[in-house]
Amino acid sequence: MEKKLTLTVSLAAALAGLGGCSNRDNLDVRAAGTTRVCADDWGQRISDDYCEQRRGGSFFYLGRGAPIPYYYDNIRDPRYAGYVSRTAPGGSFVRAPAATNMARSTAISRGGLGSSARSFGRGG
Repeated sequence: MEKKLTLTVSLAAALAGLGGCSNRDNLDVRAAGTTRVCADDWGQRISDDYCEQRRGGSFFYLGRGAPIPYYYDNIRDPRYAGYVSRTAPGGSFVRAPAATNMARSTAISRGGLGSSARSFGRGG
């Protein structure tokens, strides 16, 4: 019986730790060819509309195989910086895939069990 309990506790601990082991790089979309993205003055990727309508930002180009930044990822991040150019090599490019036209988010802690239990069921 003791062995089963030890194994169960060990397995539960291992499974609980898996959520913290995820790697952001596994979520990266890679450029199939030279890909154009728009970034603001601080280097954060923004919608291409800002560059196309001259409301701010500049176009940058990422070479084939480059990870494509999501909105608000910084193109100066070492993950992208080695692939970034101000001009399109060969002059041709494609737009970033729609799958990258969103911001990444992180988990948000909203409290745990009992965090608001004191007021549950109480009247005004």
